[in-house]
Amino acid sequence: MPWSDGLTVGSPAYLIASSINARVRVVAGPGTGKSFAMKRRVARLLEEAVEPAMILPVTFTRIAAEDLHRELVSMDVAGSASLRGVTLHSLAMRMLMRRHVLGATGRIPRTLNGFELEPLASDLMAIHGGKKAVKKLKQAYEAAWSRLQHEQPGHVVNAIDVAFQTDLLRWLGFHRCMLIGEVIPQLYQYLRNNPAAQERSEFLHILVDEYQDLNRAEQCGHRAII
Repeated sequence: MPWSDGLTVGSPAYLIASSINARVRVVAGPGTGKSFAMKRRVARLLEEAVEPAMILPVTFTRIAAEDLHRELVSMDVAGSASLRGVTLHSLAMRMLMRRHVLGATGRIPRTLNGFELEPLASDLMAIHGGKKAVKKLKQAYEAAWSRLQHEQPGHVVNAIDVAFQTDLLRWLGFHRCMLIGEVIPQLYQYLRNNPAAQERSEFLHILVDEYQDLNRAEQCGHRAII
C-alpha cells in the first residue's frame, strides 16, 4: 500500500509524512493521529529506497515498538520486515554494550534487578543513615540524572548527595552493574563527550513517538543521535 493511500493532500497527516525537513516536531493532543502520521512517514522513507537500517523509529514502550513493526509490515511496504522499532532504553543498552563504548565510559551496562537493591541498601546503610535513607538518596540520585540537574546553571551540590554518589558508584563499579535510571543518562554523557562517535551518525532518520513524555535526559539523548 502506498504511503499516501487514503491521505488527503494538505491534511496534517499528509504534511507530516511528506515533509522533507530535517526536523519535524508535531504538537497535538492525544488521539489526534501523531503516531499514525509517523508510520506513514516511515512508509514513505522506505518507498523512497532509504535503507531500513538507517531509519530508527523510537517509541515510549516495548509494546508500542512491537505494534509499530506489526503495522508497518501489514502495510506491505518493501523493507518494512527489516525495520525494528525500539525504545530509547533498549537502544541505549545496545550502544553502551559496544566494546569501544565500554572502554570510554568505564561502566558495565548490566542493570540491577529489584532483588539486588536490597544488598545495595544493606551495604551502604551504616554510613548513610539506614536503609530508608539509602533508598531515598538513590531515588534522588536517579531523579537528578533524569533532569540533568548537574548541567543547570546555579545548581547547588549537596555534600550528603556527593558522599552518597561516591559510595554508590564505588559499589556499582565493584559489582559491575548500573542503576536502571543511569542507562540513558550514561548514553547521553558518552555522546556529549564524544562528538565524533559513530553512534551520532548511525541513523539518517529518527522518528520519536510521544516525545513530550520523555524526561530531559531522554530528550537530550535523542537529540545527540539526530
